[in-house]
Amino acid sequence: MAKKLVAELPPMKAADYKEFEETVHPWGTQRSIRRKQLQFAGFGGAVGAAAGWVYPVVVRRNTKLVGGFMMLAFGLSGSIIGNTVGMNWHPSVTSNAETTMMRRLWWAQKCSADWKYTIPEDWAEKYPHLSSSKLE
Repeated sequence: MAKKLVAELPPMKAADYKEFEETVHPWGTQRSIRRKQLQFAGFGGAVGAAAGWVYPVVVRRNTKLVGGFMMLAFGLSGSIIGNTVGMNWHPSVTSNAETTMMRRLWWAQKCSADWKYTIPEDWAEKYPHLSSSKLE
């Protein structure tokens, strides 16, 4: 029977993410690729939102209410187009769900490198209803 260890891990910092991208292949590579894909989607959304405001309000002389609604629609369309362009220019090497799972596994292994797995000597005194044979 396999032992399971449940622990609350500290959050990853930017340096940890960078180390993951540089050392764990192909999943680290996929994380940097996905970041580039999302940058394209964000840029496309920003350009679309700006165009959605400028065209109806400045060029067509409509009200700000129309500009607000057009900004939402053009921003969403720009995000979709930007995501499509980003995924074509930077194709994925693995799935994003698999990358997330491997990042969590890598982080758990890195955090647990210096953990001690021994049972404390006062265990039997604190928990008399549990025998140490159940834990081994």
